[in-house]
Amino acid sequence: MGYLACAAAVAMIASAAVLTGIGANGAPGVRAYAEGEYVRVLEGTDSPFADVVEVVMPCVVGVSNKTHAFSLYTGRTESVEQASGSGVVITTQGHVVTNYHVIQNAQEIQLIWQGELIDAKLVGYDELTDLAVLQATEGSLPAVTMADPASVRVGDWAIVVGNPLGQQFADTVTVGVVSGLNREIENSIVKMIQTDAAINSGNSGGGMFNTKGELIGIPSMKFSSVGFGASIEGIGMAIPIDVVRPIVESLIRFGQVTRPKLGVTVSTIRGTEEPEAGALPAGVYVSAVQTGGAAERAGVRAGDIVLAIDGERVRQHTDLTNAINTRSIGDVVTLTIYRVPDLPELTVNDPIPLGETLQIDVTLTAQDAAQA
Repeated sequence: MGYLACAAAVAMIASAAVLTGIGANGAPGVRAYAEGEYVRVLEGTDSPFADVVEVVMPCVVGVSNKTHAFSLYTGRTESVEQASGSGVVITTQGHVVTNYHVIQNAQEIQLIWQGELIDAKLVGYDELTDLAVLQATEGSLPAVTMADPASVRVGDWAIVVGNPLGQQFADTVTVGVVSGLNREIENSIVKMIQTDAAINSGNSGGGMFNTKGELIGIPSMKFSSVGFGASIEGIGMAIPIDVVRPIVESLIRFGQVTRPKLGVTVSTIRGTEEPEAGALPAGVYVSAVQTGGAAERAGVRAGDIVLAIDGERVRQHTDLTNAINTRSIGDVVTLTIYRVPDLPELTVNDPIPLGETLQIDVTLTAQDAAQA
């Protein structure tokens, strides 16, 4: 074979090497493109989020918490922003729900809607759930629809809209899933929705939506590695809509939230599913009973363990608190109580005797403090 023929053969082999790859199981395969070429453009699919964002974005506002401070430069008292967050318009009358911690100690509140500043007044707030309702003093703002709480499932898409880090990143959209439901958080009576959608400072008070554009929660906090011994990513919490709805309705109607109460101090016992000798059942332990309160008048004692309310099993203190918060003042609730004789006096070395199960009816009274 001559030199030119050899060169041509080598060139053909080199070309084949470019176009031929290794397929499955080591078999030769054909690459999608030759070296130096642009990859082909796929047809693509429509985003399941873009239409939702287009609809709900005008319903999400920035919230500016301002205080009055004396300026040495101007010699006058001026409005100075001390905190900022997000909010969601929930009525066509301009009511906006946000987190209480966003507007705490505010002397002046402004909404930022599509770049426009709108003065707002504080309608009311509830520290226990970290919710507040504002109202725009002018303009007509579009409002969201609240979702059916029963429709929210683990694994559903979660679309978060808000203003992380203030107006620099206004109208930011992040997407994740509902990672968990009924998450208990220390020092909170609310069982949260967990999501892996990015939530940052400034997202507080914004909206978390489903793919129908319905409001399913209010982003409130995120977990970070600070204070924990492990790296933490993608754990954010939102106040669920079944908590938000009655709170905002009460704030809009009355300017405050008046809750019924049992008059007890409680904690969670993580025990057995059913009562048995030698062990305590999972439930809500009553560590103290308010003198003259509803529970004491009905016969509830310190050391009792609440197993159910109106037949619904309670295993954590927030189960009981949330159940009470859905009732009204004057309602009668039936508590299923497990009572072990002299339980508060037992030590860790004492055997736990078998107790008795009681049904106690309690008439709820008005709450004037942060009690169950």
